[in-house]
Amino acid sequence: MRTLAGTLVVVALAATPWCRLPAQWGIAADLGVARFGGSSRDTSGTRVGPYRPTTFELRLDRGVGATRVAIAVLYANTGIAGEQGGLAIVQYDVASLWEIAPLASFRLARFGAGVDARLEAGPAFELWDLDGEQRNRVGGRVAAVVEWPLARALTGSLRVSAVLSGSVFDAADTPSGVERRATRRFGVAVGLRYQL
Repeated sequence: MRTLAGTLVVVALAATPWCRLPAQWGIAADLGVARFGGSSRDTSGTRVGPYRPTTFELRLDRGVGATRVAIAVLYANTGIAGEQGGLAIVQYDVASLWEIAPLASFRLARFGAGVDARLEAGPAFELWDLDGEQRNRVGGRVAAVVEWPLARALTGSLRVSAVLSGSVFDAADTPSGVERRATRRFGVAVGLRYQL
């Protein structure tokens, strides 16, 4: 996994357009919450999957003009819940998620004194630990981001993201009558970015 992350960083930086525009490095940290959908469902409609963790993300980016490439690393410690009809039974601290996502970001609009609306997208490489058992999943990630200036080199951000990947569960994890489904994650995070 470390080799993959290193390779993705090198590829992302090499793919950055090198031209006369001034390139800028940035480092960011986000704190957020996530809600999951999918993962598995039985014939009675009960859904089982990860349950509403707090997420922590670090991101290193390089920007040229209105475009940025970044590598993001996300961590979440989550429970597994069975949900039906507004009732959830949760077993906490049985699962964790590490995600590495190489991302491309584009400025869609600029408002007032430096408020940017951005769209970012890229693949998501996930490493799940479910009660000591490891699972790798690959998915896609998109986000809408609003950034605003706080100080000379510091900006704040609000990020609304969505990730779609394969089911967290393996076929051996689900009894007969239970259908595995794609795992969907929706998240909202606030963050700070420091321009180096």
